[in-house]
Amino acid sequence: MTTTVCLWTGLEAKALRAALRMTIRDFADYLGVGTRTVAKWESRGGDIEPRAQAQSILDTALAKASSDVQARFAAVL
Repeated sequence: MTTTVCLWTGLEAKALRAALRMTIRDFADYLGVGTRTVAKWESRGGDIEPRAQAQSILDTALAKASSDVQARFAAVL
């Protein structure tokens, strides 16, 4: 079973980073966004919704994640 997110916020982005066991810098590089962008998402939590392009990037990263990562992501949420 694949985990999906209808609308990403900073909370889900942080959960995905934690599930992938990456630092903020590594996660930003993995997604192709700036480190400050990821830090901002995480600091704002549920009060921020990444832009549409970032939503798509996060969807792709989650879809490509192994079943172990997806299970950790679901557990963190």
